[in-house]
Amino acid sequence: MKLIERTNCPVCLSKKYKTLYNISYNDEKILAFLNEYYKKRMPINLLKNFDYQLVECLECKLIFQKYIPDDELSNELYDKIISSEESLKKKLEKKDLNLKYDNEISLIKNIFKNKKIKVLEFGSGWGFWASRAIENGLDVDAFELSDTRINYMKEKGINVIDDLTKNQNQYDFIYSDQTIEHISDPHQIFRTFIPNLKKGGFVLLNYPSTFNFKKKLSKNYSPQKDAAHPLEHINSFNRSSLNYLVKEYGLEMINFKFRFKPSLRNLLKDIKNLFYFDNILIKKK
Repeated sequence: MKLIERTNCPVCLSKKYKTLYNISYNDEKILAFLNEYYKKRMPINLLKNFDYQLVECLECKLIFQKYIPDDELSNELYDKIISSEESLKKKLEKKDLNLKYDNEISLIKNIFKNKKIKVLEFGSGWGFWASRAIENGLDVDAFELSDTRINYMKEKGINVIDDLTKNQNQYDFIYSDQTIEHISDPHQIFRTFIPNLKKGGFVLLNYPSTFNFKKKLSKNYSPQKDAAHPLEHINSFNRSSLNYLVKEYGLEMINFKFRFKPSLRNLLKDIKNLFYFDNILIKKK
């Protein structure tokens, strides 16, 4: 288990980038965060010869961590270092999630005018969104890598699939919440789920906002749980970097979801998202 170096942008593959922030993993500022956040379960000795370095691609403007966990450390991080019990407890304690989920599910129904459709949740976690969508009448499949979370979803009666290559052109809508920022190769997500999407289908991605993040770095910044959470949020997206991926795969970015669900509230949310930009609706042409 170790950190590996990324020498080019994971979105546009450019080797031209500039350093925005750099601190040794031996520095007390980041050690304090890691020890507190992971309850001293993080194997700090594996990090001591590396830096927490945030760089910005000069081409597509993606902000990304230069040194990231290899596959073995990444699996250890998400399966063991992050406590499953604590993760589930946090999810259960979030009382406002259903309101967010209901708004998203209502948007999906409005897009398809309540027609019978097939939905895939990519990176389902504990399956709370899938459960809510099923309760609201949607036909949902879930895809997840964590065995613990898969077993939990199966106990809740959610249909979990383990091979997306068998489901090409099966889905009208794909939903993914707080997943893409964790994946070392963002193209892997697009290459994986776009073939599963029917022509004219939609994708909704949620991810941490990078609004004003560079300004935040210019001050007395300390590593924390934010858009560039050390070792986890290894890619920090903005409109420019996501627009590159959208165009690369021949997709269309929908800036105003208001058109599918008109209301003053949704119009204001769309306007806010033009700046805050923490979600994107994409259409497959």
